[in-house]
Amino acid sequence: MNRKHKTLKWSIALVSSMLALNLSAQSSLIDYQSDKVDLGMGVEQSQMLTTASVEVVSGDELQKTAAISLKEALYGKLLGLTVLRPGGTVSDYGSGAVLNIRGQQTTTENGVLVLVDGIERSIEYLTVDEVESVTVLKDAAAVALLGYQGVNGAILVKTKRGVEGRQISVSYDHKFTFNPRVANFVDAPTYANALNQARANDGLAPMYNDYELQAFADGTHPYYYPNVDWKKEVFKNYGSEDQFNLSMKGGNQKLKYFSMLDYTDSRGLLDKTDQEQYSSQMRFSKASIRTNLDVQFTPTTKFVLNAVGSFVETKRPYGVTENGLTDLLYRTPASAFPVMNDPEGKLAGIWGGNTTYGANNVVAQVRASGFTKSHSRSFQGDFSLTQNLDFITKGLNVSARLGYNNFSQIYETNALGFMYGYERYRFDETGHPTELINYSAGDKTNNLAFDHWTNQHNRSSFLEVSTDYHTSFRDDDNFSASLMWHQKNSTRNGQYMTFNRMNVMAYLHYDLKQKYVADLVLAMNGSNRSYPEKWSFSPTLSLGYVFANKVDNRILNFGKLRFSAGIQHTDYVPIQGLWLENYNGSAGSYLTGLGDGSWQWGTSLGYQPTKHFNLETAYKFNWGADLRLFKQVDVNFDAYYQLRDDILLSGDGLNSAVFGRPSAYVNWGRVASYGVELGVNWVKQVDKDLSFNLGSNLTWGRNKQKRNIENVAYDYLSAIGGRINQAWGLEVVGFFEDEADIAASPQQNFDNCRPGDFKYKDQNGDNVIDENDVVKMGYDTSVPELNFSLNLGFRYKNFGVSAMFQGAGMYTAYLGTVGVWTPIIDGANLSTEYYDNCWDRSETPIYPRLTSRTNLNNYRGNDVWYKNVNFFKLRNCEVYYMLPENWISKVKMSQCKVFVKGENLMTLSNLKVMDPENIGTNFPTLMGVNLGVSVKF
Repeated sequence: MNRKHKTLKWSIALVSSMLALNLSAQSSLIDYQSDKVDLGMGVEQSQMLTTASVEVVSGDELQKTAAISLKEALYGKLLGLTVLRPGGTVSDYGSGAVLNIRGQQTTTENGVLVLVDGIERSIEYLTVDEVESVTVLKDAAAVALLGYQGVNGAILVKTKRGVEGRQISVSYDHKFTFNPRVANFVDAPTYANALNQARANDGLAPMYNDYELQAFADGTHPYYYPNVDWKKEVFKNYGSEDQFNLSMKGGNQKLKYFSMLDYTDSRGLLDKTDQEQYSSQMRFSKASIRTNLDVQFTPTTKFVLNAVGSFVETKRPYGVTENGLTDLLYRTPASAFPVMNDPEGKLAGIWGGNTTYGANNVVAQVRASGFTKSHSRSFQGDFSLTQNLDFITKGLNVSARLGYNNFSQIYETNALGFMYGYERYRFDETGHPTELINYSAGDKTNNLAFDHWTNQHNRSSFLEVSTDYHTSFRDDDNFSASLMWHQKNSTRNGQYMTFNRMNVMAYLHYDLKQKYVADLVLAMNGSNRSYPEKWSFSPTLSLGYVFANKVDNRILNFGKLRFSAGIQHTDYVPIQGLWLENYNGSAGSYLTGLGDGSWQWGTSLGYQPTKHFNLETAYKFNWGADLRLFKQVDVNFDAYYQLRDDILLSGDGLNSAVFGRPSAYVNWGRVASYGVELGVNWVKQVDKDLSFNLGSNLTWGRNKQKRNIENVAYDYLSAIGGRINQAWGLEVVGFFEDEADIAASPQQNFDNCRPGDFKYKDQNGDNVIDENDVVKMGYDTSVPELNFSLNLGFRYKNFGVSAMFQGAGMYTAYLGTVGVWTPIIDGANLSTEYYDNCWDRSETPIYPRLTSRTNLNNYRGNDVWYKNVNFFKLRNCEVYYMLPENWISKVKMSQCKVFVKGENLMTLSNLKVMDPENIGTNFPTLMGVNLGVSVKF
C-alpha cells in the first residue's frame, strides 16, 4: 500500500540525516587511559584494554534530564539500549520505561538483568542524583560473569562514593506537568448520527429519532441529551512535581562517605478531587536515604558498605486506576449520559449513568468512589571485605561480599458507593415527547469502607567470594586471574517462586605492550529453576588489538579492534515442575452408579513429564572497533550475531492427536538475531569560554526464526524466516461496494459481509477467505528494529543549552484501541480520525463502515490495522546559567546553577492520532517543564 512506501521513505530520510550529521550521546570524550569499565563481580577493565562491547553514560549526563527516576532518564543515552515509554505513571510500580538490549533474542524470555553496585536490584525508586554512571553490557564478553540471568544483556548502575575532602550539594526542582494528550473524539450530535448510521448499516432501527437528534444538536435538554467533554471534566490544565535532594560526600584516607536524602512529591492532573472526607488526587510521594562507606581498616584491609532505604506512598481514586481513567475516556462518548442529573429533576444529586455503561461514569469514579493508597518499603544493602595478601604473594587478594534486598507493598482501600441513573423522554408514534422516564441504580454510602492487603513481598540475598591475582611476566605486560563463587537466593509472591542460583567462574586477562589483549571466562552456572537440568558450562573468549594510540597524531589518535565469542545459557523452563506429571480437572466426564447413574468429572494429563532436555543455549559473536579521530571525535562500532538453540517448545505439534496423550516439551526452537550499532561523538572546545558537542547513536537489529514446530497448509503460513513477534494478517484489497460485489468475490468466512466491509486477497486461490490467507506483514511488533538518538550541547561562558532527541522506526503496531479504531461497538466512543476516514464518510476511505455490532470480518489482523510506525521526539531539553564565582564565593558556594528543563516537548510521527509509543489506553506520557536550582558548597 502507498502508506508503507511513505513510512519507509520517512524512516530512510531520518536515518540518512542522522548519519550525515555523524554525531553520540555524551558531552565529553572517552578517557581511554583513566576510564574504567565495570563487568560485575568486582572485575574492572580500562576503556583502552577492554575487549567487551559496553557503553557508559555518566551521572552528570543523566542529570540534564527532568526525570524523577533513573529509568526515565535513559532514553537514547546508551548505544544498544532501547528504551520505550508505553504510558503509565510512576506511581504504578513496574510501569514506565521498558528496557531492551539488542532486540528480541528468543521466543521465551527477553528481559535484561539490572545490577546496582554489582547486585541484581530494582531501579524503580533510584534517583539520578545518587548515580555515578550507568553501563550497558551487550556481548558475551560483557555478560560472561553474570550467569543465566545475563544472557540477554545487562545494565550496571554504579552509585556515587565518597572522596577526600568535603562537598555538600543541594538541589530543588519544581515541575509543571500538562494536560495529557489523548485521541480526539466526536461531539454528542455527531456521535448520535453516527450511531444511527451504524445501526442502519447493520439492518437495525435507529437509536435516536429526529427530536432527539435536534436536542443533541441545539443543547435544549442537556441533562437528557448531553454533550459532555469527558477529558475536560476529568483533567485540569496542569499538575506538579517537587523534588528536593541533599547529598554530602567527603572523607580522608581512612574513611570516605557519600550520603543522600531525596524527597519527591508528584501531584496529578485530576480536577476537583478534594472532598469533605478525603482527596482522591493521584499522588506519588517518595523519600530515599542512602549511605555508601569506604573504610580502610588497615593498609591491607578494606571494608565497603552500601545501603539505601526508600519509603513510597501512592494515591488514586478507588473506583478506577490511572490506566483505567483513559480507558473510560475512550469507551464513553459525549452523548452517553450527563456528569450529574438535572438538579431540579427526580434524580437530583445522582450521578449520570445507564444500563449500557453501568457505574462507569469516570467523573463519579474520580470524585465519589473513595480512594486507594499503596505503601511501599524498599531496602537494598550490602557490604564487602577485601584483604590484600601481598605478604603471601604479591598481587594476591581475597574478598567476600554479602547483600540483601527487601521490597514490600501494601494496599489500602477506602471505598464509597454512589448512585447513578438517567432521565429521558418517552415518545408517541409521531415522534413527540410524552413523558420523562428515569432509571437509577447503585448504592450511596456515606462512610468510607476500609480494607487492606499485602500486594507484593519480594526478597533476595547474595553471597560472593573471590580470589584475585595480578602480576606481570615482563616489563610491558599484565596478567590477571580471578576465581569466583557466587550464590543468589530470591523469593517472590506465589507458588514456585523461590529460586537459587550459583555460579563458579574463572576469569583470565592478559595484555601485552598495551596492544594485544585476551580475556577468557570459564563459568559453571547452576539453578534450581531449571531442575533437573541444573548446571551448564559457559566459556567466553574475547580478543583486542590496539592498532593506534598516539595522542598527538593529527588524524587517528586511538584505534582498537575487538572480537568476542561465547556460549551461554538460560535457566528458563516453560513450566515450573516440568519433570512432574500434571493433571487437569474437569476434563470430560464419565457415568457411575445404577439406572440413570450420575456423571462425574474426569481428569486428564496436562502434559507429559519432561525429564531429559538441554538448556536453551546462546551462541554469541561480536565484532567491534573504537576510534578517536582529530582529537575530538569518538567513533564506536559493533556488529553482532547470535544463535539461540534448544529453545523448549511444546511437542504437541510433532505428534498426531490420535496418540491420545499430550506431548512433553522438546528442544526444537531456534532463533537468529543480528545487527549493527554505531555511535559518533564530537566534542569541540573552541576556547576557555566556548564549547559544544554533537552526538548520535544508531542501532539496527533484526531477528529471524530458524526452526519451530508447525504444521502448515501452505509455505507462506510458516513462521520460519519471520520475526519472533511477527505481525500476521490479511491483505486488504478494498471495500465491498454493494451486494453484487460481495456475491462476485471469494467467500469471507469470518462474518456476514455487507457493503463497506473490508475485502481481502485470496492468497491460495481456493475462492474462500479464511485463516489460510493470512501472511507476514511489517516488522517486529514489540521492539523497533531501528533506534537512533541525537544529543546537542552548547556552552558559552556561564550559559549553556543541551537537548536530546530520540527516534525509532521499522516497528509495526496494531491499531486496535477501543473508541479510536474500534468505535461504537458495545457503546464505545468514536474518534474523529475514524469518523472522517470511514467508508460512510470519505471518498477515499481508510476504515470500514460504521457498525454497532461486533464484526469479526473487519476487526481482525490485516494490513490496515497493522501499521508501520516511526517517531522522532524531543525527550529532554535544558537551559542553564552558572552564577559567577565572584558572586557565590562570598557565601562559600563552589557552584550555583539555575535551570529550566523540559521533557516530552515534541513528537514527530507518521501516526498523528496518538502517542506512537502508547497505542492503547494506558495513561498518557505527560509533557513537563522544570524550574530548579542546584548548589554546591
